[in-house]
Amino acid sequence: MLVRLLVIKMIRTIYIITNEDKIILSAFTTLQAAKNEIELNYSEFPENFNIEPCALNIDARFINEIKKEMGVENGK
Repeated sequence: MLVRLLVIKMIRTIYIITNEDKIILSAFTTLQAAKNEIELNYSEFPENFNIEPCALNIDARFINEIKKEMGVENGK
């Protein structure tokens, strides 16, 4: 009997703020939050800043990497 492992994946849209050199400065889960960030923190700079939608693939490996970065072990 063949048993398949179902890996649940979730794709979420995030909005990244980039400068003219396409360097990612920050990312937000809503377009409005990204616009607010530019208005509050980048509006005084003469450089142009862009907001680009981006797909974030969230799966078990991604979550484990985040836990490792935050020092969370064993799902706690």
